[in-house]
Amino acid sequence: IKVLQPEVAAAIGGERFLREITVAAGLQHPHILPVHDSGSVTLDNREVLYFVMPFVEGESLRDRLAREGQRPVDDALGLAREVLGALDAAHAQGIVHRDIKPENILLSGGHALVADFGIGKALVAASEASTTVTQVGVTVGTPAYMSPEQAAGEALDGRSDLFALGCVFYEMLTGEVAFTGPTVQ
Repeated sequence: IKVLQPEVAAAIGGERFLREITVAAGLQHPHILPVHDSGSVTLDNREVLYFVMPFVEGESLRDRLAREGQRPVDDALGLAREVLGALDAAHAQGIVHRDIKPENILLSGGHALVADFGIGKALVAASEASTTVTQVGVTVGTPAYMSPEQAAGEALDGRSDLFALGCVFYEMLTGEVAFTGPTVQ
């Protein structure tokens, strides 16, 4: 069960969040982690937004990279192909992930599962409608994996996810992130 931070939930709003998660829940692909349920509850006079995914026996690609470093070429290619298949299925339905990174690629049984579809779009929509999301420090995307278009705040399509996957692939092969620097920019 994933729960959004209260400030983010307030900025997004329950209706918009549930609409985006419902769209993402419609994605059917063997390498996309499904969303089983989503909803909101009121705790301490605050709306709490959540979504439910299956438990994944395994670890994130981030955990694997931290423990073992660079991946063998065949392993990196296999994982990248599986993530590409998941992205292709999502892009065919007009869904852009917006935050492809090792933390959102889960490894189970030797295969990749892409997690957190739908969250990025809900956050983008909320940030356009309210300055609260920016004020609470929510970043839509992860700088080391963002395409130049995403970093510039431009309209995105599936190519932005492919750029991010290219950065992940580079990291799998080298054990290093593709872009580093003293500041996010």
